[in-house]
Amino acid sequence: MKKGSLAVLNWVALIFACISFTAIVTILLTLLMYPLEIRGQNLTSYGLSADKLTANYRQLMAYLNFPWVAKLQMSDFPISVNGVAHFADVKRLFLWAWGLLVLTVPWALVFLRRLRQRRQLDLLKYPAEIGAILPVIVALIASLNFDQFFITFHHLFFRNSNWLFDPNTDPIILVLPESFFGHCFILAFVIFESLMITGIVRARRSWR
Repeated sequence: MKKGSLAVLNWVALIFACISFTAIVTILLTLLMYPLEIRGQNLTSYGLSADKLTANYRQLMAYLNFPWVAKLQMSDFPISVNGVAHFADVKRLFLWAWGLLVLTVPWALVFLRRLRQRRQLDLLKYPAEIGAILPVIVALIASLNFDQFFITFHHLFFRNSNWLFDPNTDPIILVLPESFFGHCFILAFVIFESLMITGIVRARRSWR
């Protein structure tokens, strides 16, 4: 492989490592965040206790994250055919994120270690600055009209309208309010920005 091509692959691996790391850490942290959402948004008003809601959420997350969990089944929530199809699409995205994490993070760490050994961490400065600015622009757009942003997000990642749940056939949507996903986006923003700021700081220190 040519040196130039390898350099490009190193940076591509680093970019996807940051994106997949952000996605997976956000996904995992929602397991801690969801009980807080239950309390903060009074989700028990729909008739289930906080413990039962948390148990159902964990069942959903187990299906979405574990390849060996082939069937979506929640103890207290029926699911329609369209609902099953949508969560199957989500599962594929989650598994892609896990796959990218496993493939790119080790590669990116080797690349970063090589940069440190060669005292070239300053090369991270401009990519990290660009990486820090882009999410801010997206966040500003989302803050202007999160409903539209949420819809656009789904159109980008899903080719059908199965994500438009009917509470009568898929009552799970009642305890997964849009505000919860808004908080997930905020969490992902904070994690990604933290990675970019870390890169900027390390790059500036290498100049000294």
